[in-house]
Amino acid sequence: MHNMPTHFAAPPRSVPLSLRIVNFFNGAAQIGWFVFGFGMLFFWPFVGQADLWSHVFDFAGRANGRVTRIESTGASVNEQPVEAYHYEYSVAGRTLTGTSYATGGGAPEGAEITVEYDEGTPERSRIEGMRRAVFGPGAILVVIFPLVGFVVLYFATRTGIRRNHLLRDGVFTTGKLIDREPTNMTVNKRRVWALTFEFTDRNGQRHEATARATDTSILEDEAREPLLYDPDDPSKAYVLDEAPARPRLENGELVGRPLAAAAALIVPALFVALNVLLLYFRAK
Repeated sequence: MHNMPTHFAAPPRSVPLSLRIVNFFNGAAQIGWFVFGFGMLFFWPFVGQADLWSHVFDFAGRANGRVTRIESTGASVNEQPVEAYHYEYSVAGRTLTGTSYATGGGAPEGAEITVEYDEGTPERSRIEGMRRAVFGPGAILVVIFPLVGFVVLYFATRTGIRRNHLLRDGVFTTGKLIDREPTNMTVNKRRVWALTFEFTDRNGQRHEATARATDTSILEDEAREPLLYDPDDPSKAYVLDEAPARPRLENGELVGRPLAAAAALIVPALFVALNVLLLYFRAK
């Protein structure tokens, strides 16, 4: 770390809130939030209107019915419009109503149709050959996108929590660069490199810490790079010059990064707000 003080406050240290936020919403977490938040914008309208549960119901009952009204849903599947078919039917002298959906056309208004219904709950029904929601069960595939984002977010958040823990309770030492290898990852078309540092814990045992960066110059500018390790598990270590979570020190104490923290909150806050708004307008 440039201008690293010879004194680093002993643990437990005070970690400013802004620095904890920067670590928690680190670079990888930003990617995770973007993919997860953007994917959820498609999850709600598609999966929320998908016919996912019809297979668990027993539509053994049959009744004659009539299409009373047809309206466009505004949705489409494979460029074919999805239409809503409102209908009525009778079971045991009771007149019931329902809505089914079809892609690319179906029975005309006023047509006689066959209605399938659950004999235990006759109100639960569908027009034979149609579905009970705008989209079919295939819409569940959109869950892939937020799921990928969630996985990235999960591991990135764990890294941020670990960094905050080490900033508070980690033991300070230095490590020597012993390996430098390219990874399969790129960021902005730049290769991410994995740099491995060897250090000795306070018990004289040797361990390794790995840092990843696209610009490795800041991790290679000193003979020995400063790092923190967990005294209870030295395999958990944090190379302090690993950007963008590089802390600053004044008189050995950690200094906050309010502007960086504010920037780190933009993407999560944006997608939380967009998803809340989407759910609000869907509920109206």
